[in-house]
Amino acid sequence: MTLRRECRAFFVCLAAVAWMDATVVRVAWANAREIVDVSSQKADGKTASAPGQEAQEDTDAPKKKKKKKKKAAKAAGQNADSPADENGDGEGDNGTGEDEGGKAPKHPSIKIGDDIRLEVAMRIEGDLRGATPDIGREDAALEWQDRRIGIQGTAFKRVTFEISREFTHDFDGIHDLGEKTPWKDVYVNYRVSKALNVEVGRFKLPFGHEELVGETNRDFTYRSLPARVLSPGRDIGAMLHGRVFKKRLEYQFGYFQKDGDNGRTSQTEGGRGAYAGRVLTAPFAQFENDALAGIKLGVAVENSRVDNRYGLRGRTVLGDGIFFDRVYVNGRRQRVGFEGSWNYGPFSAASEYISISDQRTGMDFDGGDLPSVKQWGWYVSGSWAITGEHKKGRITPRKDVFRGGLGAFELVARVEKLVFDDIDYPGSQFGFPSGGKLTGNSDHVTTFGVNWYLNRYLKIMADVINEQIDDPERSPAPTNDGKFRSVIVRFQFRM
Repeated sequence: MTLRRECRAFFVCLAAVAWMDATVVRVAWANAREIVDVSSQKADGKTASAPGQEAQEDTDAPKKKKKKKKKAAKAAGQNADSPADENGDGEGDNGTGEDEGGKAPKHPSIKIGDDIRLEVAMRIEGDLRGATPDIGREDAALEWQDRRIGIQGTAFKRVTFEISREFTHDFDGIHDLGEKTPWKDVYVNYRVSKALNVEVGRFKLPFGHEELVGETNRDFTYRSLPARVLSPGRDIGAMLHGRVFKKRLEYQFGYFQKDGDNGRTSQTEGGRGAYAGRVLTAPFAQFENDALAGIKLGVAVENSRVDNRYGLRGRTVLGDGIFFDRVYVNGRRQRVGFEGSWNYGPFSAASEYISISDQRTGMDFDGGDLPSVKQWGWYVSGSWAITGEHKKGRITPRKDVFRGGLGAFELVARVEKLVFDDIDYPGSQFGFPSGGKLTGNSDHVTTFGVNWYLNRYLKIMADVINEQIDDPERSPAPTNDGKFRSVIVRFQFRM
């Protein structure tokens, strides 16, 4: 296997990050932040004690300061975490929502006085894909997955914002699996109260648990097919969201120009005028130390309109083949999703069911309606942090590799299915596709993997993905009964 120049550069980046984590660079950055904080305190006429010393005049000052910081961090978390990201990683995956991600990532940040805070977030990912002879891939390949940078921040305790961009197109954009523009999240959120937030800009529609989980908090190298194909993704719009009943109930409702970039490609424009809503409940949240406290249940609905355009297509996990072709649809597109998730100690589990119905209004020869095109899918996944860390989004190792430890290890597994139902047409005698192309088809996928968290910044993921297409003739492995296996190793750096 020949490594391209940018791939070699990727490994150089990883080595640089490892060095940064273990040297004086981190100390220098901490000192710079301390200078900014101290100067802001002096501007307010306050006296700051030297590092490692206690305040002489008021022994209660450190406690008060600690409580104040804790309160401010809590308020910032309520503002910055957008409901569209289950485990907001603050790296451009639209970060509001229920923060199941545990400790916040340590982004480089600058505090301007007591009212404004800016953070720089970055993510670099590269994939090593093994050979898959069953589909004609004889060689392994190493390529970039994501190279993203963003700025996020808070202002006056009520306003949060984010601007993030890819250096180049990501995997889906490169392979025309979705209309993935370089600009990711560009939004502003204003917190009226815990029960009401207003968010405006480009961000993810409130639909789908796995689609809304931040990239660096995912358990697998790729989201499930139902999440990637059937969930909407990002678009421009406005949304109201909040939490009520002591955080036991969360809601998100919004209007968007289109129905998300997951359903758009170079040949597919998707729907317009999308209304989306999602409701989550944590019925046992009051049992803080009980295994039931980590249960969350939700339902989401999205409606848009498609004007005599191509609908969705069925594709394999890595885009190696199309097992169901696009067909023209016209009328209302309706998405419905049901979700459930659970975490307790080192364990977590999640499941979703998503369906889409595309109308074909006025598409019969006599001007009547044809039966709707229906697609649906589901998945069930689970994870176990075998080194004992608590599982709430991304794991933070108890002792990282660069400080004499082994990091953290996690085992993951997922079963999923994506189905496109049969489609009825007036008849092939009028020039419509053959019956074989109109017959339904589905992809059955099983994924097993292991994740290694070297430290807070570095993560290595290895997945074995087994796929089987019901109709082998419409699969990338027709000579192997539609079965094939892919192996992916991902190197991820976040900051």
